[in-house]
Amino acid sequence: EVVPDVVGPFVPMTELGLTYGAGPAAREVRFGKPIAPALVERAPTVRFALGSHSRPGTLHTLIAVDPDVPFRDAPSEAERLLWLVYDIPANETARGKTLVRYEGARPQPCPAADRLCLAEHRVTFALWEQPHGRLSLHAEDSRLAAGASSGASHGAPADARKRYRARDFASRHRLGLPIACNFFE
Repeated sequence: EVVPDVVGPFVPMTELGLTYGAGPAAREVRFGKPIAPALVERAPTVRFALGSHSRPGTLHTLIAVDPDVPFRDAPSEAERLLWLVYDIPANETARGKTLVRYEGARPQPCPAADRLCLAEHRVTFALWEQPHGRLSLHAEDSRLAAGASSGASHGAPADARKRYRARDFASRHRLGLPIACNFFE
């Protein structure tokens, strides 16, 4: 359900590897398997292979969202933008440009009276190629960056990360369909 809910239909062109932590405590993201919220407070290490379809110098965009805010069965504030990095050269996310810095998912406990509440959140990462080279940010993107980092400024809502749609960013920048996706609960 993550693919149609967040990124829409697509055919994966590469694998998106994500690892939280390092050494023996490291946790690999494995398509829908649970990871404790305490382990995802810092940004993961990101890996992806450049496939035969990629041209030399191709740049990428990585977006992470939580589509289950505040609860999976009642996502009234979804999607919550957790991270957005663009102009990523090759497989080097750290060299990309960060529009919105990483924020770990923060699932809320279910209300005591709601026995049907689903507290688990699906944190979803999607990767796009940038077919037209470097991105030129729109005014909307600049307001998003300002609102996400300061809470509110330049006309951005108090919490610009709320009700964000990764597909809208991809459409605005003519990125097409994602080439990879991964998620955890």
